[in-house]
Amino acid sequence: MHSAAIHLDYAPDFLHLSLPRSGPPEFTIFLLVHVLSVYYAVETEKEKKCNNFDLSVTIKEEPDAKKPEGAKSTVSMTICTRFLKNRDSTMSILDISMMTGFAPDTSSLDKLKKGVDRYISSFEINKGAFDKGTLILYLDRISHKEEDCVKFYLHQFFEVGLIQPGSVTVYDYYSPENRCTKFYHVSEDSKLLGKICSGEVCRCAEANCFMQQQLDEVDSLVRLQKACEAGVDYVFKTKLTDIQKGDNYNIYVMKIITVIKIGTDEVSVDDERNFIAHIKCKDALNLVIGRDYVIWGVYKDVWNTGSGFSYIITRDTWIEMWPTERECQDDEYFDLCEEFASFSEELEFRGCVRY
Repeated sequence: MHSAAIHLDYAPDFLHLSLPRSGPPEFTIFLLVHVLSVYYAVETEKEKKCNNFDLSVTIKEEPDAKKPEGAKSTVSMTICTRFLKNRDSTMSILDISMMTGFAPDTSSLDKLKKGVDRYISSFEINKGAFDKGTLILYLDRISHKEEDCVKFYLHQFFEVGLIQPGSVTVYDYYSPENRCTKFYHVSEDSKLLGKICSGEVCRCAEANCFMQQQLDEVDSLVRLQKACEAGVDYVFKTKLTDIQKGDNYNIYVMKIITVIKIGTDEVSVDDERNFIAHIKCKDALNLVIGRDYVIWGVYKDVWNTGSGFSYIITRDTWIEMWPTERECQDDEYFDLCEEFASFSEELEFRGCVRY
């Protein structure tokens, strides 16, 4: 096994780094650092069918590691991978999406790049739209005979309401169809996930699971205004077909019934998409297999893992049960069904121009 272990040094809050190299273009990087706890990965069906790569991700708390000023905690991330063909993979990429509130330590990455063994050829840190951080590691090769492992550190500089999962994708630069993706998250019993505190006042993290609507105050106009707010990416009518249980979060498999507002993902009717939420959100969401739902969310929660799109359920996600045709005949649901029909027709055919 090839692996790299690094002693942690201080890393600045911001980094400006230019990396000239052949192949990918020069990189200019700016970074704000943030992290915490222990990892478990959940595999979707696509993840289980990784194409020509093995991949594992481990996060471990490092309470004794030296922290830069302002850091709340430090963890190590170890990524191990092996190419499954009868040759090494040349020029491979590790594309790492950070959990919310997390970011890498640049000095440990520099040691991977500049050390005697030179485990990575270069790295790139991006802060994209809505500050969703990603880290790209460039590797000259990945062995087909044994695992290649890299280990580096992460810092947490601020706390968030409910940490959303991250992902790691490995792929061959010249043959990107050879790839594998794993999601990762803090453990279910992590204190970080159970409650949110400000001084001595704490509240349950479930309040951050999704957008908590006061439904008695909602009508079709309110829905239109909310669905047309800045940052909203998609609006779907869906049917929940399956719930895949992981160690610490659930994957809600939704079949697309109506594309009310198309988003980043060019989804079609009858396509299935995975919606991911922390396991502590199960009761708050209360989603039932076989029921229909109207759901929308923002750009930052739509993840393109390379093998497809996944949707993260956060406090910016609107989810509401859509009654069946039979239920719509009952007095209890009649007005709601009329509102849904008006909302869907207005948004689908006229869009957000008026809102």
